[in-house]
Amino acid sequence: MTTEINKIKTDSYDSAERVIVPPVDIHETENEFIIKADMPGVDKGDVEITLENGTLTINGRVKNEETGNDLKYREFNLYNFYRSFNVGREINGDAIKATMENGVLVLALPKKEELKPRKIEVTTH
Repeated sequence: MTTEINKIKTDSYDSAERVIVPPVDIHETENEFIIKADMPGVDKGDVEITLENGTLTINGRVKNEETGNDLKYREFNLYNFYRSFNVGREINGDAIKATMENGVLVLALPKKEELKPRKIEVTTH
């Protein structure tokens, strides 16, 4: 698994932080899109998901463990997660659902009813 570490702007003062772009799987069913994002170390209370102007944004914060003065050497760094997607008008933004379990975020993005495929019944006169 490869992870990409980027710098992004986080506030109006142009300060930046290093973040990991989480790997995702995206599935489409007849009724919805499913996004699964791998974000190890992130608790469900530390995930922020927003949908604004057609952009779905995922922010995940990892809590740093306090090591005290006994740390002699460090190779393991914790980074926060950030990813965004452009979503089309076919998504019902009011019905998006998110679950988090064992470091995997699952988003269900339902399609709008009028855009779902429907079967037309043929009748006789």
